[in-house]
Amino acid sequence: MENDAKLTLKFDPNTIEHLGISLYSKLPSVLSELISNSWDADSEKVIVKFYDNASLKEIFYQDFGEGMTFDELNEKYLLIGRNRRSAMSDITAKGRRVIGKKGLGKLAVFGICDEIEVISIKDGIENHFIMNLLDIKASQNNVYSPRILKYNEVNTKDNSGLILKLKQIRRKSGFNLEELAVSLSKKFLIFDQMETKLYLNDAEEKIVTNELKFNDLKKQFEWTFPDIKYDENYTYWSNIKGSIITAETPIKDTEMSGIYLTSRGKIVNTANFYGLRDNDQFHSYVTGYLEVDFIDEFDEDVISTDRHSLNWENDNTKDLQSYIQKVIKKIGTEWREKRSMRKRTEIRESSSLDIAEWQNSLPTYERELSNKIINPILQNANIDVEESKNIINNVIDKFENKIFKDYASAIADVSRPEDIPQLLKLMDDWKAIETRQFHDIAISRVEVIKQFEEYVDTNTKEVPTLHNFLKKFSWLLDPRILEFKDEVTYTKLLMETYPEDSLDLADRRIDFLCSNALGEILYVIEIKRSNFRVDKNALEQAYEYGAFLKDKYASQTGFSKVVCYVVGGSKSADNLFKRKEETYAGTGEVFVKTYRELLEQSKEYHKEFIDAYDKREKKDN
Repeated sequence: MENDAKLTLKFDPNTIEHLGISLYSKLPSVLSELISNSWDADSEKVIVKFYDNASLKEIFYQDFGEGMTFDELNEKYLLIGRNRRSAMSDITAKGRRVIGKKGLGKLAVFGICDEIEVISIKDGIENHFIMNLLDIKASQNNVYSPRILKYNEVNTKDNSGLILKLKQIRRKSGFNLEELAVSLSKKFLIFDQMETKLYLNDAEEKIVTNELKFNDLKKQFEWTFPDIKYDENYTYWSNIKGSIITAETPIKDTEMSGIYLTSRGKIVNTANFYGLRDNDQFHSYVTGYLEVDFIDEFDEDVISTDRHSLNWENDNTKDLQSYIQKVIKKIGTEWREKRSMRKRTEIRESSSLDIAEWQNSLPTYERELSNKIINPILQNANIDVEESKNIINNVIDKFENKIFKDYASAIADVSRPEDIPQLLKLMDDWKAIETRQFHDIAISRVEVIKQFEEYVDTNTKEVPTLHNFLKKFSWLLDPRILEFKDEVTYTKLLMETYPEDSLDLADRRIDFLCSNALGEILYVIEIKRSNFRVDKNALEQAYEYGAFLKDKYASQTGFSKVVCYVVGGSKSADNLFKRKEETYAGTGEVFVKTYRELLEQSKEYHKEFIDAYDKREKKDN
């Protein structure tokens, strides 16, 4: 080794902390940066070996790219923030478009380990050195000299390329090759051009492919790009490539729900719906990747450092967002139509019911009404072919009845399309039961209201009397709640997410949850003491519960809406509380009710029952 040979890394120690440890704390993100570098080095193969046993926890990473000389290591690899694209050609020797741009990916390894060995071989010459995170942080004058193990030594046995040994790994959990492979598959579209294999303890092997991300998804429909039909006026419509697909059943992997954006084969925005409302049933079935390489040509760099999202405040990306929204909306409409046509065909093939033939026999205005009623049934992914056939047969059987048509028209006019199938299905049974048992229902409900009034007038304690009473007769809170359901799983999730020591209120438990007859609304009920004055803290606590359930579990469990009720003795007179209460009530997310208000509300809703009850009482007396 020459005496004057020296490697030098110039940096501010805070750079390592902020752009290494903080930004790349997850293993898949670290590996994706290494894979990007291997791609840019024209490697056609990558090997990643994970060692995890009692005496060793390390990661061995190897590519077979062009490698680097000692001077290139010094001037390129060890120069933080070097823009590869401006310093060299934007195209590799093999014609690949360069992924790397910011020159920060080399710091990624320090997000998971404290020491790294770098072995670079180029044209039969090997250089080998070690970098240690603690030594880097302790270095002076913003200069650190890695420890050189080999300097320009002849190595004709091994191919050119780069080997990285990640040591002193801080990760405590083990390595799951299947999960790692799927995570990497989600981040790239390049694995058909660069073979990537993962190993665990030199035994278990997993090959990463572009298709791996879709393995658990049963594709039903697909839309390919470019396609002029979405917006021919968008400047870059013809430059957008890729596909959007929908599954036969809701997508289980929430990371795959939405549309990924990629540039040069690597994601630049994780799966998203780009500002569209998130309660559309279609969103649970759609995924896909759109290649938007042209964003790399924008004057402003719009790709975030971690490549999880674009800068959507840029004029160019706002135009892109608008285009993607049009794509998602149009595909959503086509998806419903495709599912409807497929279900029509399956119903016709499995029975003698030809829906189109029946509809064509109707007058125009009745045909339009039949579409408003039947299309939501056919398009609803939660209703299978047999159930759809039964509901539609029921509709057809009663369509000659004017009263039914008037009622069906009213349902179609006031309900969301996704509500109509359930409403029609419930209509017969519910109406029949209500007719047969009107007398019993009237008596029982009035008795409940009068008992509730007595509890309110006597200032009964909320636990256990009022708590159990409202749990048993949840319709006192909202007439749409026909039945209490003990959702133990949800309660447990909330309790785990909001542990007692993180809440300020004395009454910290989640009292109970219930749903409406259609199972579309989840109600979170918080019962306070009869002398409790509901304030801003109680209001915000209820809002957080609702937001948590909606964001994490609503779309997966069939609930399209979460509504929170806070019940107490009185309301705060604070102006800020009043404004927040009005805002949350306006959005339908949180309602504050006093016991007296619930009583008066129930009396109003059941006035007809109460009047009939009182008349009977007078007659009996």
